[in-house]
Amino acid sequence: MKRFFQILLLMCLFSQINLLHAKKAPDWVANRPIDNEFYIGIGHASKNKGQNDHIEKATSEALKNLASEITVNISGEVVSSMIEKSGILEEELKSKIRSTTEAELEGYELVEQWQDRKEYWIYYRLSKIKYQLAREEKINKAVSLALDLFSQAKKSEQNREYDKALLLFLQSLKPIEKYIGETLETNYLGQSIYLNNEIYISIQNILSNIELKPLKNNIKAKRNQSVKQPIKITAFYLDTEQVPIPNLPILFGFKRGEGDLIKNMKTNMNGIASCRISKVTSSEKMQILNAELDISKLINQDSTSFVYQNILKTFPIPSTRIILNVTGLLIFIESEEINLGKELSVLHIEPKIKESFAEKGFSFTDDMAGADIYITIKARSREGSEMFGMYSTFVDVSVSALEMSSGEEIYKNVFNNVTGQGLNAEKAGLKAFENAAGKISENIVPKIIQTAGQ
Repeated sequence: MKRFFQILLLMCLFSQINLLHAKKAPDWVANRPIDNEFYIGIGHASKNKGQNDHIEKATSEALKNLASEITVNISGEVVSSMIEKSGILEEELKSKIRSTTEAELEGYELVEQWQDRKEYWIYYRLSKIKYQLAREEKINKAVSLALDLFSQAKKSEQNREYDKALLLFLQSLKPIEKYIGETLETNYLGQSIYLNNEIYISIQNILSNIELKPLKNNIKAKRNQSVKQPIKITAFYLDTEQVPIPNLPILFGFKRGEGDLIKNMKTNMNGIASCRISKVTSSEKMQILNAELDISKLINQDSTSFVYQNILKTFPIPSTRIILNVTGLLIFIESEEINLGKELSVLHIEPKIKESFAEKGFSFTDDMAGADIYITIKARSREGSEMFGMYSTFVDVSVSALEMSSGEEIYKNVFNNVTGQGLNAEKAGLKAFENAAGKISENIVPKIIQTAGQ
């Protein structure tokens, strides 16, 4: 009897499962509904063994599907200019706006869910009237906030407070960035205006009238040293007269060449921004430093959207350039090279060292007082042994480098027992000098250059 009831229970369970599987999928699964009053979003996901994320995946797909039904408006003067000048594609812009729309969807309702052993389906809808009313309310709030900032910017512009005006104009663009393709018609001082276009034109106008100029253009500099004088540029607004602009963020950087410098500075009350170059590291003789308005410092970059960033790319950014005439450090070399007690008339070590320094952009002088680095070389050879008619000679070399401005010895080293071979001791000595020159060029010169550049 017990066995009979077990079999009966199993038959009932199988019967219920079969009934469940026999339940047909609703029509909306196979045939997408068409409804003039609602936006429709349908999503589905497969059920995978050991995973329980099918509901989340289907819901995400349904909301994306719903957002895709909402028409994206990207018409208008601002958007056309943005597409043209920033290089983005119209479809890329539409995609980004749809993503924003999806993230801000609200007021949608769940219509139905359906699932079987393999799949899960979900059906959402959103009233077109409710969406439009909610959207209009958001646009009105955004326009109201943007208009308030725009009005403040206009007052600052009239008062010749151009730094404040620019900041406020940029801030006024932020609330309406999501609706940049809309008409956004509103009233300002009793006149009807298209707010997005007015803000855009105002920013363009103020940036076009800002001019940056270097106080001194051609500046002398030395490689591996700081530039003694600060790099100064002045910022002013081209009104009926040149009006200095304070508090403007300026970005300095090498357009050509390379060096260490403080990149971010602000103009002072006289409209002047100063930058210090702590070291010129490139050996190029003519280097170019660029200074431009750092518009990114006037906005909160962490909160800027794809649309806003690309709008900023379309504006003319005031900039200027400063020429650096770069020379290598001046080196005075004093070399004493004695082969077997006789001073060499043709030096071996000094020319090789000069060649290595010259390749790195250094120059030489015969005036010790005008030198940046004073290098002394003392090299003496001594006889070695003779074997089968071949002579060996050894050279000992000491090298010292002095920084003239501080009087500090920046480098000192010794090479002993550099050997050379020849048919006689003198020729072996010359070969030893030649070998010593190669060793110094390979090992000592780079260290002197590195120490001199610190």
